[in-house]
Amino acid sequence: MDSLYFILSKDKNKEITNNDASYIVVNNKYNYILPYNNIYSHLDKGIFKNSIIEWCQELSNKEKIMLDIGSHTGTFSISLSNFYKKIYAFEPQKMTYYALCGGVALSNCHNVECINYAIGSPDQVGNCNLNIIREDGFGSTLLDPKTPIISQEVVRVRTLDSFNFTNVGFIKLNTEGNELNVLKGSLNTLKESNNPSILFKSNNNYELYNFFHDIGYTIINILGYSDTFLAASIKK
Repeated sequence: MDSLYFILSKDKNKEITNNDASYIVVNNKYNYILPYNNIYSHLDKGIFKNSIIEWCQELSNKEKIMLDIGSHTGTFSISLSNFYKKIYAFEPQKMTYYALCGGVALSNCHNVECINYAIGSPDQVGNCNLNIIREDGFGSTLLDPKTPIISQEVVRVRTLDSFNFTNVGFIKLNTEGNELNVLKGSLNTLKESNNPSILFKSNNNYELYNFFHDIGYTIINILGYSDTFLAASIKK
């Protein structure tokens, strides 16, 4: 049974006993908690990469699970929740993770599990610094960013293989340059799930492309997006 929610908004500069407030009723809808600095873009054009999300519905299988690695506040996980048996959404950054959990709860996505870990290679396992370059959580990376760091946050890192997932039908991968390391810690998961398709973001990382080829994938360009690709198994 779905829950009925409402968002009560109160002025943080007033006493908590002040009863001036506004509210929004939330029920039977997808509810995304998104960074305010992008509000006008979202209102004008919809959520980021909405056309890709809609296209991903065609790749879905309700008997399989989906892994959303680098989920941010969950636009992919929430939007695709009706198309998979189970979705595991990974987001290491604390405040972004809280927004992810809030959106999942307010959307009644009972089959989406939020996991507060970064995913990486065996060499990265443990506590690592996440380099934060924007207040909205976009671009945060375990690697050295090319833009100034505004803060750092210690996050927990595990390999994907350590979760022992099977029956994976689809993976969305966006870890801001750390994709190759994620793959290095995911080889058993990919094998056990018969090499599921992987939607990933990259900016001319040829070492990553070669690694995909070496483990049995071909890279497919997605029309209209220069930084987003689909890795599809050549073994199927």
